[in-house]
Amino acid sequence: MLPPELFNETRLLFHTLKNWAETLHGNPELTIGMRAVLELLLLGGSATVPDMARARRVSRQHIQQQVDALLQGGFVDRGVNPAHKRSPIISLSDKGRAQIQNMRADELDALRRIQVGVSDEAMQEAAQVLSAWRVALQRDSERRDR
Repeated sequence: MLPPELFNETRLLFHTLKNWAETLHGNPELTIGMRAVLELLLLGGSATVPDMARARRVSRQHIQQQVDALLQGGFVDRGVNPAHKRSPIISLSDKGRAQIQNMRADELDALRRIQVGVSDEAMQEAAQVLSAWRVALQRDSERRDR
C-alpha cells in the first residue's frame, strides 16, 4: 500500500475512533481534547501547559483551553511551579484520575468484543508501520522548522 492510501485510512480511522469514543462514553462534559489531556497526565504525570503542548505538538493556547475546562470541572488541579511563577503545574485530581481510568477500561472492554478478523501479528506490524511513519514525519517537521 502506498503512503497516500495508508494516510487516508489513518485519517479515516482517527475520525471513526473519535466518533466511536464519543458514542461509547456519551459524556458531553468531556470533549475528546479534554480526554487527551487527562490521558497525557495519567501516562506522563503532572506537567505545565507548555510541556503538554510540546508533547502533543499543538499550540499552548489549545491546551490552555482544555485545561481551563478541566479545572472548572474539577478533573485537574493547579499547583505551584517553583521553576516558573506564571506556569503552574497541572495534575490529575482524584475525579480526573478515576474518570480517565474508567474511560480507558470501558474502551478496552469494548474493543475486546469487536471482531476484526486480523491476526495479533498483523496488528503488531500495523502498529510498527504507523509508529515508523509518525517518527519519520516528526523528524521531517522538525527539520523543516529549523
